Amino acid sequence: MKFYKTEKERINMKIKNIVIIISVLLNLGLIAYIYSRSDHLEDVYSGMSFNLQHELIQLEDSIGYQIEKDWSEADTVIEKIEDINEDIDTLMDTGKALALISEEQEEDLWNLSRYFSQFPTYSGYPNTDLTASDMNELVELRNNLRSVGWGMQVGYSGDWDSFSAKINELIRL
Repeated sequence: MKFYKTEKERINMKIKNIVIIISVLLNLGLIAYIYSRSDHLEDVYSGMSFNLQHELIQLEDSIGYQIEKDWSEADTVIEKIEDINEDIDTLMDTGKALALISEEQEEDLWNLSRYFSQFPTYSGYPNTDLTASDMNELVELRNNLRSVGWGMQVGYSGDWDSFSAKINELIRL
């Protein structure tokens, strides 16, 4: 046991020990908080990729609806393609900013972005006239989306490996 020269030294040592204990506990709490937030961010990012798959399914359904209605509102298909492009950009930007995206995942998203860049773009006005060639490309896109598993009543998986496989298969078609 250490002997202190004065009562004041003993009190100062107790205060130092209490401060050290509080500091350690606060640091442990901060580490736990950061870890839990990291998991939350990963869940949010996963939900964003799930949303992109949902948009792809809606695109397939929108094309099918326009085929049935003789392309009376073709703008909705073009808007849906624009939504998909925005979702891809958001996924890439968010993934990079939060360091949640691997190089392979980023490459998958770039490939998907390049794939959708070949289709007509939304002008911002609901007056898009599609050519017969544009319509044929969109019908083929619908068939391709369904064949890889993105379509109404087809179902889809939320994991990235399945998503990546479908992207690569879609691009090969």
